[in-house]
Amino acid sequence: MPRIAIDARPLTQKQRTGVENVGAQFARVLMSEPTKHCWHFYFTDPPNFSLPKEIRWRSYRGPGWMRLILPLWLLVDRINLVHFYLSYVPPLARTLKTRTVVTVCDLMWLDDISFVDEPSRKFFVKGVLPSLKKRVDYFIAISEATKRDLVSRLGIAPEKVSIVFPYVDERFRPIEGAKEAVRQIYGLESDFLLFVGTVKPNKNIGRILDAFAQLRKRHPEALLVVVGFAPPFWDEAKRIAKGEAGVRWLNYVPDEHLPLLYSSCLALVSPSINEGFGLPLLEAMACGAAVIAGNTGAQPEVVGDAGLLVDPFDDEAITQALLALWEDPSLRQDLGQKAIERAHTFSPKRTLSQLLDAYEKALSHR
Repeated sequence: MPRIAIDARPLTQKQRTGVENVGAQFARVLMSEPTKHCWHFYFTDPPNFSLPKEIRWRSYRGPGWMRLILPLWLLVDRINLVHFYLSYVPPLARTLKTRTVVTVCDLMWLDDISFVDEPSRKFFVKGVLPSLKKRVDYFIAISEATKRDLVSRLGIAPEKVSIVFPYVDERFRPIEGAKEAVRQIYGLESDFLLFVGTVKPNKNIGRILDAFAQLRKRHPEALLVVVGFAPPFWDEAKRIAKGEAGVRWLNYVPDEHLPLLYSSCLALVSPSINEGFGLPLLEAMACGAAVIAGNTGAQPEVVGDAGLLVDPFDDEAITQALLALWEDPSLRQDLGQKAIERAHTFSPKRTLSQLLDAYEKALSHR
């Protein structure tokens, strides 16, 4: 039985970005098949929840976790394959016989490094890029779009890439009484549009704010609720932190509040410039929310015909989509029903099957 190690740190993180949410999902579905392989979960902080007794785990919080400690664990545990949730393999790990697998969520930073926060840019250029080119045996892409980029941008052989789609957790569903709950918790008394995600340039928040300002000229009562961290590295994030008319910034919210917000919003507004997948789109759809997404990257793969796809560079197109959903309840209802049906196709069962198949291919590929 193969001995497979998982970088399981996202499972213990309270405030996760999209990359970490995907990492947590993949680790979580493997826990549902504890005897399929000999699993080893590696953490920095020890898990504050129970793992299946068949899963072995280690934790260490201190310097050198990635570069020194984890490679040592791989050697001691005689690991056949290690799966990193980040697109990075430490150099020492590559010297072992262990097969290396990474999850690649997107490669948009190859086109525009400004999509990466300034403190992390050096790591991406001098760490992630050489790792992807030289230290990875097998790749897991979370969308067809990301696989295409791996093949076309980095010259990765298609047979070295498997697609494993994220899934929508069962807690994301239409919640009865959601509007009253968000009124009590956040004081949201009126209808609102919703944005969920880290406020960075690829999320197109600048154009969203501009289009929303145009919407308010016709509907002064309109409200835009922004959920997510706004790093102080970009002008768009500074606009959120400073505050604009009709915009309410909630920063991070507890995970259990997201289904309430998705269920009570008029629409999720997320016409990103590019996405490797777009998990908030899928979560909102599962809760019956109409969505506005960009027609680029992986967004059409997620949304299909269950939302409004717009050119993310076209301010007028975004504005018209906002007006359409704000003013047309029947359109919102129609898209909401389609969204629920489409979201159900992104199931944990499919993710698990694709992930296990990827491991089999990674172990056999030479």
